[in-house]
Amino acid sequence: MAKALTVSRHAGLRTILRDETSELHRRVERHPLLAPLMKPGLTRQAYALVLKAFHEFYVSLEPWLVPALQCEWPDPGLYHYQCRAALLAHDLRDLGYRPMTPPARPLACESPSELGSRGSVLGVLYVLEGATQGGSVIAPRVVRELELSPGFGARYFHLYADQCWDDFLALIAAPSLQPCSRRAAVSARQTFLTLQVHLDRWHQVALRS
Repeated sequence: MAKALTVSRHAGLRTILRDETSELHRRVERHPLLAPLMKPGLTRQAYALVLKAFHEFYVSLEPWLVPALQCEWPDPGLYHYQCRAALLAHDLRDLGYRPMTPPARPLACESPSELGSRGSVLGVLYVLEGATQGGSVIAPRVVRELELSPGFGARYFHLYADQCWDDFLALIAAPSLQPCSRRAAVSARQTFLTLQVHLDRWHQVALRS
């Protein structure tokens, strides 16, 4: 049964998004596909599989997300969304892999029509920007275990250093965004669910390899 959203009119948008997605966030954070990143003996093969999974996710989502963001926020202040698909493609090439071509259809987390709302865009961005914060733990391990660097093979996991999370939090702190909170919470939950299903599929690939 789907969880009922309990959006308080008095809570800030960040608090609402955090509370409504905490369980889903933990599921993704502890996903078995990502587990090798935090264990000794990380191999390039296991690392590349994670990069491939994330690359496919972003290369499917960003063609819809980026135009929607530009439409909703022509001037987002200090916040700037950095395209992940390009960084992941560079990392894969560094490791000797050929990035996949974009699929014919976008992922199911948000349809183009749903991404036409400000709250929906905020929900997706909350998940994507929050995901970069894990890089502060993962990046040093990748550098140490695989002898990679922010400029070679580990660009994606060094995104946290760009401070985009702080700029995003400043963006969503505006009181004027409070009416978007319910749509943003629904969107963030759906994005986490879509990412989890996506990682599940790639984990099956890992088990067969």
